[in-house]
Order: sequence, then structure tokens, then C-alpha cells
Amino acid sequence: MSDNYKPNPGSGDDGFTGLFGGKRVGKTDLRVNTNALIDELSSLLGVIKTGLKSGKSRKEIAGVQGALIAVSGSIAGAGTAPEIKTAVSGLEILIAGRAKRLPPLKKFILPGRNKTEALLHLARSRARLCELLAWRLKMKLAAVYLNRLSDYLFLLARKK
Repeated sequence: MSDNYKPNPGSGDDGFTGLFGGKRVGKTDLRVNTNALIDELSSLLGVIKTGLKSGKSRKEIAGVQGALIAVSGSIAGAGTAPEIKTAVSGLEILIAGRAKRLPPLKKFILPGRNKTEALLHLARSRARLCELLAWRLKMKLAAVYLNRLSDYLFLLARKK
């Protein structure tokens, strides 16, 4: 959240919430629901960060969390396309680097080798759901980012 954020206590008690630009929409609006799931994904990534041994991986996840704020802002009506384009490019670099260090996949992976790996798969599946909702909203750039994110999380889980 920006330093300019000023909470408006009780403003959502009527079943409506505000988007960027001041427009109020129902809490059942697909944009609101999508952003709630993106918020949950970011929180789940925070839990995962606590279980990662690599400082590099923790830093990457923190970067993802920052990018998710831009994706969420875009869905809410903020003009964050340049940030998301940069984040997509960044994920593509991370994906390429991780993919070349892993052996070819020869079978399906069942999550559960350890807690962090299982949580990474949970985050991956949550990113997929967020992606599907972004496509329903016709938010292509957000959907592309979330697709790449699920690929990245899959590769990170394979390492664990």
C-alpha cells in the first residue's frame, strides 16, 4: 500500500468496495474476487518465504509479491502495465535459469515431499486460478503474468 492510503472504517459494510478512481462496486464483482485471491496468494507466498533456506529464493518471492500488487492494481483499474511487463520479463529469466538446472520431467509430481514443496504447489495452483479469473476479466497482461508465475512456482517446487 502506498503511504497515501487512508482507511475508511466501515465503508465496506454495505457490500460495496472502492476501485482505483473512486468507483464503487459490489463485493461480488469479479475484480474484487480476483484481487481477494491474489491477496491470498501473496499471503501464501509470505508463508513459503519463511520456509525457504536460500536468500536468493526469498528475494525472488518478495519480488513476486511486489509484482502481485501491480497485477492487483491493474485489475482494480490502476495503470500498472509497464510494471507488469517488466515483471513478466523477470519471471521469464528466472524460469529459464531454473529450467536449465533441472533434469527433464519424466513423470507427474505428487506434492508432499516436504511442507515447503507442498505449499509451493498450493501457491502454484492458486496462481492458476487467479490466471483463469484474469482471463475472464479480459486482463491479458495480468493473466500472462499469473501463468508465468505458476510455471516459476512449479520449477521452484521441483527444487525443494
